[in-house]
Amino acid sequence: MLERSSAPPRARFLTSRTNDVSIASPRIVAIGGGTGLPSVLEGLCTQAYNAGPVGNDAITAVVTVTDDGGSSGKLRREFGVLPPGDVRNCLAAFAEVNSPFRQLLQHRLGDAAHPVGNLLLTALTQITGSFPEAVNQLGQMMGMRGRVLPTTDENVRLRAEMTSGQVVTGETAIVGERIAIKRLSLDPSPRPLPDVLRALVNADAIVVGPGSLYTSTLPNLLVEGIASTISGVNAVRIYVSNLMTEPGETDGFSLDDHLRVLREHTGYDLFDYILVNRRPLPEELVATYASQGAELVRYDEPLKWAGTAKVVEADFACEALLDRGKIRHEPTSLAAAIRALVQTGRSATS
Repeated sequence: MLERSSAPPRARFLTSRTNDVSIASPRIVAIGGGTGLPSVLEGLCTQAYNAGPVGNDAITAVVTVTDDGGSSGKLRREFGVLPPGDVRNCLAAFAEVNSPFRQLLQHRLGDAAHPVGNLLLTALTQITGSFPEAVNQLGQMMGMRGRVLPTTDENVRLRAEMTSGQVVTGETAIVGERIAIKRLSLDPSPRPLPDVLRALVNADAIVVGPGSLYTSTLPNLLVEGIASTISGVNAVRIYVSNLMTEPGETDGFSLDDHLRVLREHTGYDLFDYILVNRRPLPEELVATYASQGAELVRYDEPLKWAGTAKVVEADFACEALLDRGKIRHEPTSLAAAIRALVQTGRSATS
């Protein structure tokens, strides 16, 4: 078993690279899926476009394509397309704030099982013969403020070996088992989209998370060449810690448990910084989540699996949503921390 014992240092937001012209409009790649990735994208878009004109490659979303439940699963089985749901949510996050596309993509007609965005992506995939091209064309129609790339264009599913010894295939089935996962893999082992590797190599910053460990974060990193590329690039590499555990996936997991799983599966220490929320969460709300099987992701020092990454603590939980009974990250706070760390650079971690 791999051992990690050194405690990660803490970091302040420094500005050692503010004179570097290349960082004035940094190229940021955000990796994930689910509801966490769109939050990061919304914040980054707001920050970037408030600062002035930016290129379409300034912000790139790299999105998992292993979902097999709900609308995405139905369309996947019926039409043989890649699951469009997580991609749709990222497209909506990239839309202008007042754009009708934000609502259109998420709209359902009556009791229809499918959001309009999923149907549009499915139709465009049939027309173009390519899911990545369908995403690109829909983004062009929207005047999208960034790029959305599926990690792979291959039809891939999750495969998990559980601690019970059972082997389960399919994201929905894996989560439904509610048994601890020993090892996750992709079936078959897919190649990455070439544009994904190009985006990673050319990035000034790479952000992983927040998102479900086994169904949003890790599936991207398991695609051939993704983790090794992240390990070798010069970009500032940032991990955003989840606020809560995922029922049936990460029951009882601490932050260090998340980092351990990522290290054991990829074989690399991937991060320079780890963003951790310090805003207190209402006890009543935490208790409500606990009744549904979700617990706070504990940050216990020292972190044995952080490698050389520095921990950055700030108020990353969204206060407005806390008042509405939801525990979510605050997009603007995340984006401000990410951009500050781009300016700080990786030299502060060495």
